[in-house]
Amino acid sequence: MKHLALALLLLACAAGCLDTAADPPPADEIAARFIAAEEQATDFTATVAVTAGSENVTVRLLRKAPESYRLEFLEPADLAGTVVVSNGTRKWRYDPATRTALTVAGPYIQAAFSEPPYPGWAEGVRGYAETVAGALSEQNASYLGSETIGGRTAYILEVTGDSKTFEAPTRYREAVHRFRVWIDAETWLLLGVEMYGNEGNLILSAEYTDPLANTGLPDDIFAFDPPVGVEVRPMPTAAITPLFLSSIEEARRYGVEMPSYLPEGYAFADGVHLPGGYTMLRFTDSSNDLEVVKRLHDPYREEAVLPGTPDVVLLSGGREAGYVSADGRDQLRWHDGEYSYHLTGGMLGKDELVRVAESVAIEAAPVPA
Repeated sequence: MKHLALALLLLACAAGCLDTAADPPPADEIAARFIAAEEQATDFTATVAVTAGSENVTVRLLRKAPESYRLEFLEPADLAGTVVVSNGTRKWRYDPATRTALTVAGPYIQAAFSEPPYPGWAEGVRGYAETVAGALSEQNASYLGSETIGGRTAYILEVTGDSKTFEAPTRYREAVHRFRVWIDAETWLLLGVEMYGNEGNLILSAEYTDPLANTGLPDDIFAFDPPVGVEVRPMPTAAITPLFLSSIEEARRYGVEMPSYLPEGYAFADGVHLPGGYTMLRFTDSSNDLEVVKRLHDPYREEAVLPGTPDVVLLSGGREAGYVSADGRDQLRWHDGEYSYHLTGGMLGKDELVRVAESVAIEAAPVPA
């Protein structure tokens, strides 16, 4: 459908035809132009007013492909000023009223959740256009006419089906069987959408004010630096099931880094791996264990480490690590910028842990743990 959308768009431009509401293009061509505009939008901004049942939310949406977005809540009053920012690798939600900032990083972003009164479902507004474009690429739409919205002429398309078209981005993810869209006759951007259930009930409606695409949004819009005095806490996340590793071959199949050196008598026992999140490998000599842990470093979340002030140990390449011996165990830990590493063993001693650390393929990271 992507190639069809572009072909229709080029055909229309080649014909030199400027369609009007009185002489609109066919419904499939309107859909194709909208799909093409959505695919070619490297960034997008609009003020979006959303109604879902009894809930009403208005946000200023700034989106940049592929995963960066910023939502500035304008209404209701108790949410006004709240900002949600994500650059694809870290997400923030800042509430100026309580001066708190919740944050989450890496693969845990998709597992983050919120509880009322914050309407976590409203963050789905960033994907309305993509959802509609996907549905229009797979189903035939009917032309219902045109309407003026905010001084813009909008073509109205409707898709109706007996089966579920997609799930509404609402709190309860209701099934959408019919939807109606308003598409700008000049820019081909989304001006409005309505989603209906199987019984014809309106599930969600959204109206877009001043939508703009490809304006060159800078990357720093999608970064957040907590103001002084703001309390920073980890954002709650649902449990994510990692991959269980039962053999070295299985670990290597998933691209897991393995130490090339192990203390005498130690062999692989088991491990777990969450791509992009963490890897835990356990080696044993039948009496004692050696754990090698690589975890996405989050400065806002406490890590389980042995107590005590670490001694600085210099590794090859100018890397610095921290060594601690406590509670019958030894631990060597360091950062590589994105990830933190922990080697923990039963009284193996500093020299053995250093040899294991030197055999782990990591980037230079002169940051003591």
